[in-house]
Amino acid sequence: MERLLYLLPPKQQPWAVRYGLSALLMACSLGVFAAMEAQSGFIGLYILLPAIFLSGLMFDRGSAFFATLLAVAGVLGLLRLQWSSALALPLLFFAFVGIAFAAFAELLRKEMEKVVTSERSKTLLLQEVAHRTKNNLAMLSAMVRLQSRTLGQEAADALEETSQRIQTMAEVYDHLMLRDQTKIVDLKEYIGDIVRRLMAPSGDKPVALRCELDEAYAHSEVAVPIAIIINELVTNSIKYGFPDERAGQIIIKLHAGDELVISVADNGVGMPVPEQARKGFGSKVVALLVQQLDGELTYEDAEPGCRVVLRMQRPKL
Repeated sequence: MERLLYLLPPKQQPWAVRYGLSALLMACSLGVFAAMEAQSGFIGLYILLPAIFLSGLMFDRGSAFFATLLAVAGVLGLLRLQWSSALALPLLFFAFVGIAFAAFAELLRKEMEKVVTSERSKTLLLQEVAHRTKNNLAMLSAMVRLQSRTLGQEAADALEETSQRIQTMAEVYDHLMLRDQTKIVDLKEYIGDIVRRLMAPSGDKPVALRCELDEAYAHSEVAVPIAIIINELVTNSIKYGFPDERAGQIIIKLHAGDELVISVADNGVGMPVPEQARKGFGSKVVALLVQQLDGELTYEDAEPGCRVVLRMQRPKL
């Protein structure tokens, strides 16, 4: 219900605007009231209540009470020629109901504003926490990369890959959106950023990376494993698919239909080398993450090259 507040005018409206628009709303309602009374002789006081409620909801600060006063005055003016004591009690009852509607509408507006203020504060807090978490992970990634420079080549390569995984996790915080109390990630933008980052380390190899990504969204708990899987698959393709400065291309696709299908395909040396790569630590990480996502990973011969396809149920938001 509080989402309605975003569609309403801001509370800081000049008094002339508040009361002027409230009077206009009531004038329209009185016109309908007069037309009903002229056509059927039915005195439908209830037709004025929506204008009272809307005035309070849109402007509050006494606007609904002003609209109630205009309603009573307008009814008295329209019925002055056929006024009788029998109309006094219904009109008095209408006045009490109008005041109750006015009080409820203005109270509802105030409560909605409190809820929205609280939601905005919570969103800012979550953004601040996400920003600090990202900075901490980025610092950790930099420390791991710095440590790798003091070790042998094999240990340095392992730490470099660990640093990339940490950076992949950190980048999710650039794409978090708060929706219905849940942290949602735009997979298209997130995966695109991951691939752009992976292009830099492959600069010493003539390998091009290209993305074909559908628009899709997922909870952060799902988006991070997907990104790490793509990170590992692309890294393996660059490392094993293009030896000896071999030129080529890697295509990352994301198709969002009844299920989520992600593929990483290269036109490198083909299946035998990726088969060896599947025995490494990175491939074990991929296998665990695929199991966590309740997905299915298949290796295919791309002729030339290798294609790895991840199929999983489309994430529910």
